[in-house]
Amino acid sequence: MFNVTCVTKNEIREFAYKSGIDIVGFASPDCLFEYRDLLKNRYENGLSCNIEENDIEKRINPYILLEDVKSIISVAVSYNVVYEADLPKSAYGTISRTAWGIDYHKVLIDLLEKLRDFILSKCNDAKAVLLVDNNPLLERAIAYNAGIGFFGKNNMIINEEFGSYLFLGEMLINVPFEPDSKIESKCGSCTRCLKACPGKALIEEYKIDANKCLSYATIKKGYLSDSTLKRLGTRIYGCDTCQDVCPFNEKAKKVTRREFTPQNLKPKHDLREILSLDKKKFQELFGTTSASWRGKNTIVRNAIIAAINSNDKDSIEPLKKLINSESAYIRGYSAYALSILHKENAFPYIEKAYLNEKDESTKEFMKKAMMNIRGENFEDNER
Repeated sequence: MFNVTCVTKNEIREFAYKSGIDIVGFASPDCLFEYRDLLKNRYENGLSCNIEENDIEKRINPYILLEDVKSIISVAVSYNVVYEADLPKSAYGTISRTAWGIDYHKVLIDLLEKLRDFILSKCNDAKAVLLVDNNPLLERAIAYNAGIGFFGKNNMIINEEFGSYLFLGEMLINVPFEPDSKIESKCGSCTRCLKACPGKALIEEYKIDANKCLSYATIKKGYLSDSTLKRLGTRIYGCDTCQDVCPFNEKAKKVTRREFTPQNLKPKHDLREILSLDKKKFQELFGTTSASWRGKNTIVRNAIIAAINSNDKDSIEPLKKLINSESAYIRGYSAYALSILHKENAFPYIEKAYLNEKDESTKEFMKKAMMNIRGENFEDNER
């Protein structure tokens, strides 16, 4: 079955490494079928978040995307770039490493296209489908089955040389290649990630409740629970904690990649600049990064929460403007932030906004803000 004559796995790897791909592995297209019960269990126990595909078949069946698929080529590119972030003089919001540079989707698709063209130049009748986080297939499970790395207790794919700061991509192809061997976990007795997870999302080894993950919270629209608000800290987009504490990342190989090195958007970015974003400035700061897809309002909401959690009095003036935002939950969060940062001085602004507010959830949040100023209790609302 695996007597491929048009191109060898070594030839593919050699071309991939020269073009900028760090790791290449090969998996069987049937490798995901064993995850059917696991996914069913996650859905039934409420461990999946609402951005995940609910149709299990779409998550495990690559034949839906390429009917005669024979192999899956899994690739990984390290984003563990050499970069020392400057600590701003003013309050800041934190940006995950995944959004430090150019949107990784574009970078990996470009690399996969080059790899596909190379294979097609050798195998004239080959057909391929390229995937980078733009489909419901279990991407990490594919990487694991392709020998890219092992599953860590934080549910990340960890490679012994490059650690877990890896962007993953796949090529479904109708050329048969012998699958590579899986790598069993090397976490041993280490539980650093479980202890460090700020959202308590790692409920046990190798098991995650996606709804508690703060990385998910930063992209979830609307109002967040009060406990999540406090745990978010200064996170504007994503969360790297479970990877930052991993011993494999402490010794992981560093890479030099301009495309993943921060440009306009800094890892610790000035909060007032984010709070003052208009559409044009949002595009300038976030438009080329992977953080742009969720839109301006969610990013600004996270900045408001960061202002609360860092007790940033310099955010008061932009917050006064945001209380009149077109977004209902931005108005609500601005009122709440002002009640904490500006205290009784904010009451006239919040009361006026409350009387004009039409959105019921936002009125409740503004009511909470006014009661907060008065020192009255308001029952926590798991919005």
